[in-house]
Formats: sequence, C-alpha cells, structure tokens
Amino acid sequence: MWYVIQTMTGKEEDLRLRLNSLPGRDRFYDCFIIRAEWLKRLGGKWETQVRSLFPGYVFVETMQPEELFLKLKETPGYARLLGNGRYEFTAVEEGEEDFLKTICRMEQEEDASPDPGKRWLVRLSSVQPGDTGDGWRIRGPLKAFEKQIERINLHKRYAVVRVTMGRREQTVLFGLERNGGTADGGGQ
Repeated sequence: MWYVIQTMTGKEEDLRLRLNSLPGRDRFYDCFIIRAEWLKRLGGKWETQVRSLFPGYVFVETMQPEELFLKLKETPGYARLLGNGRYEFTAVEEGEEDFLKTICRMEQEEDASPDPGKRWLVRLSSVQPGDTGDGWRIRGPLKAFEKQIERINLHKRYAVVRVTMGRREQTVLFGLERNGGTADGGGQ
C-alpha cells in the first residue's frame, strides 16, 4: 500500500534520500517522489525542466505504516505521515494509486531507460486544436483525463485537471508541448 509523507516544499529529495538510508529499510518497498516535466521559456527558447508534481509529498510503499511512523519520528525534517485524524494511517486509495501509476506510465514502454527516476516521471502531453474547432486532440498522460480538464493555457504550456486525491478534490497541472511534440510551439 502507498502512504504519503508530507514535508516542507523543496525538501522532498532530502527526505527521500534519508528514508532510503534508514536502518530497517526493509519495512518499505519503495520511496519516491512523483515528478513532472514542464516547459519554461529561457532566453527566448523553451526548455524542459523537471519538478515535483506534488510539492511537499514523498510517497512510500509499505505494509507496515506504524513501524515506518516510528522510524520517521527519529528522522528530522519530515512533517507527518498523512492519516485520517484518528491516529490511523490511511493508505492512498486504490483509484488514486491507479491514477498516479497511469500518468507516470503513459510513455514508459517507449522509454527503455534504466534510470529509476524516470519511473515516477509524468512526461509532457501534446495538445492541438481539434479538426472541427470544438475540442482538443491530446496525446500523452493528459489524454486519460481529458474529461477532467478545467482549462488549457497554451501560452504558458500547461493544463489544469481536477482530480480527487486524499478524499478531496484538487487541481493538478500537466506540462504541455505543442504541434506534435515540438517544444517551441511553432514560434508562439
């Protein structure tokens, strides 16, 4: 089961590395940060950057959350293991876990890279106006959530999607490329 550890934004990688070096590391199977590709305009050119999709969150897969909690108490720099407010730790729900796996795996088959950091990476999606002018043609991770798109900002290269995470609705930003995979968007 997946659990979420909340820490200070920008300290996710420090916590992940600290957890991976803990004695008793066998209490959890995987510790990871879900990252996403984004385009940013630098010096008149669009550059691909990678940043945390959920700032302040580190995901841990474990069957022993209570033991993990005790280890976390000994680890400086983490805020809390997310729970339900009754001193019970709640796992990421199955539908939410499926959502996260889906957005990270969309291009995994095409990318045979052995880099484990790419395993939890949300790639850029591409969007183009539809042929009839009444919609979008979408490819990539965003395609699976087409009906949940709230808005698309082609100028800044992102889409806003409404999802349910942790039993509450929130928005997630997906990075966009345009014109069949070119980052420069044809000069726009």
